[in-house]
Amino acid sequence: MAMIKQIGVMVISAALMTPVLAQAEGAYIGFNAGRANQKVNVSGDDGDGSVKDNATGYKLYGGYEFNQYFGVQGGYIDLGKGKIAYADSDVQGNFSSKVRSLYIAATATLPINEQFALFAKLGVSRNRVKIVDVYTDAGVAGYISESETRTTPLIGIGAAYNFSKKLAAVLEYENFGKVAKDDGVNLKANLFSVGLRYKF
Repeated sequence: MAMIKQIGVMVISAALMTPVLAQAEGAYIGFNAGRANQKVNVSGDDGDGSVKDNATGYKLYGGYEFNQYFGVQGGYIDLGKGKIAYADSDVQGNFSSKVRSLYIAATATLPINEQFALFAKLGVSRNRVKIVDVYTDAGVAGYISESETRTTPLIGIGAAYNFSKKLAAVLEYENFGKVAKDDGVNLKANLFSVGLRYKF
């Protein structure tokens, strides 16, 4: 519910800010979609292991360039739903995780020429993770549903190709670190995406 309220505030804020951004040279908005990866690392008395899954993820974002080299960016990211089936002796089950994030980051851009540029960003991400575990243990059914909110560092790199002064294609990789951590179980997430960016 808290994440839904945050998204609502963000959408309303974006709607109110759009007329202002339209008048601000250096401001932009964008949309990306691509492959979101989730990896679960487990450590315990029975040994260590890891499993991973991927889903379709997307992001909505906006930002402002102070000059051609430095700026700031913020947005909302949906990393989809990861699903993992597991089996160990008498225990079998299905583990799923949904990850939603709000982030803000400083950006640095390296123009190669008028059409092509490389960029990187460093910031923080506020991640909301919902975990559901449906299992059977020695023939007894069980169900666990938990939610966790965790702040992690955000690192991103990418490239942009300018079709014009206003419209660009963007290719990007973002790493959100450990979005969930509890009792020897760590959930890591990243997003590889492509999209379009529009400058006002």
